[in-house]
Amino acid sequence: MLKFVAVFISFLFTVSSYSENVKNISSIMLIGNSFFYYNNSLHNHLGDLYDADPDLDTPRRRSITINGSSLSWHDVESYLSNEEIGSFKIDSDTNTYEPYEEKDIDVVIMMDCSLCPINDERKDSFYKYVKKHSETIRSKGIEPILFMSWPYKNKPEMQEMLEKEFFKASKLNNLRLIPAGQAFFYINKNFPNINLYTEDLRHPSKEGTYLAALMVFSSLSNKSPIGNTFTMDLDPKVSRILQEVAWLTHNEFRKRVIKSGLK
Repeated sequence: MLKFVAVFISFLFTVSSYSENVKNISSIMLIGNSFFYYNNSLHNHLGDLYDADPDLDTPRRRSITINGSSLSWHDVESYLSNEEIGSFKIDSDTNTYEPYEEKDIDVVIMMDCSLCPINDERKDSFYKYVKKHSETIRSKGIEPILFMSWPYKNKPEMQEMLEKEFFKASKLNNLRLIPAGQAFFYINKNFPNINLYTEDLRHPSKEGTYLAALMVFSSLSNKSPIGNTFTMDLDPKVSRILQEVAWLTHNEFRKRVIKSGLK
């Protein structure tokens, strides 16, 4: 059993972003930047995690990313009102056009640029667009979810600052929050030999993308990923640690939010 030693700042107890009754998710849209699309895109690996779980149906997934983008770059209204988005696929082997019958979206997971929430010049924009996009998404009958990004490998002090701003934005807008940053912080602190980053010390390595996908999977399904057979071809010991940390992070976050009396 892994011992959870990562620091959770007291602001966590005010977050109202978790519900014990996680509804079945049949379709997901992710809106973000290169943190999502590295390593052949998080949404693909998320689907693989669902595929490998016999108890869950695999949701349809659509990822809309712009490199280096903040939330202010994304026209979320157009993403949700454009009926062409996610309406078809073309089979790569037969060149056969296949329209999708189902195009509804259940949840939209959004992420700002990695420094925007803690940059003095961009922080106000972070709050502005989390609010604006959340209202737009809810107006379509869809649940908005906020994805907490991670600290840079060489700047662990970012984590406390990121948590403060993400928890505040979550509370202000009554959003569910995916605490990926906390899982990264835990691995960096307790398993430094597992490298979650590329050479730039910011973007995710395969291990980092896998951990981020595990956090999305755990948050959406409220189901343990431990033992899931999809491992992104990582070393089995490493993938197991990442699975355990993702589930531990999810449960610690969940318990603290429930304890606060806010669901």
